[in-house]
Amino acid sequence: MRYSLFSVDRDDSTTLQSQIREMLVSAILSGQLAENTPVPSTRALAKRLSVSRNTVMLAYQALAADGYLITRERSGFYVSPEVIENLGQLPDPVRPKEQVPGDRVDWSSKLRLTPSTQFNILKTENWHSYPYPFIYGQVDPTLFPISAWRDCVRQTMSIKWLDAWTDDRFTADDPMLIEQIQRRILIRRGVIAESDEILVTMGLRTRCFSSPTCL
Repeated sequence: MRYSLFSVDRDDSTTLQSQIREMLVSAILSGQLAENTPVPSTRALAKRLSVSRNTVMLAYQALAADGYLITRERSGFYVSPEVIENLGQLPDPVRPKEQVPGDRVDWSSKLRLTPSTQFNILKTENWHSYPYPFIYGQVDPTLFPISAWRDCVRQTMSIKWLDAWTDDRFTADDPMLIEQIQRRILIRRGVIAESDEILVTMGLRTRCFSSPTCL
């Protein structure tokens, strides 16, 4: 194991746990850590980085939950072979795809409704007291990863990323967001998609038109 891969910046506003997760994910995605490669033990890495062993353990557990690492009894943490396998099928995110004139998708012919004509749902004020309210766009506080969300917000609000999230891209999606979805979310679910096959929306609402599957 090349310990030179691992380091933390204590002057960075990002938490130590987040830095450990990020450097491991980057090493995996860049091919520096092959499948089934053992990562340093929590004790060894904590000593190397001069951090708490619990900090390293929490980072490893988060990566295992995300599918980047797997655990082996009495052996430790290893790079998940499934992530590496999916990486081999992943297209180059920076490779431009040639556009053929007249090859654009006519979305107007495929969408049943447009946002300006959609119907808004009606709900009672005490909808949250129902056991199954079936209300879209609402967060279940028992399932929401508040700690991870708070950590992400703290990172994005730093001066380091100010230009990235304040830039007006007009009709284009944020390329960094697309890459994160492509390489860190879809890949864990076994979905391989080109960057122009990912559509970022403010939400999704479907309607049922006398379809038996909607009953």
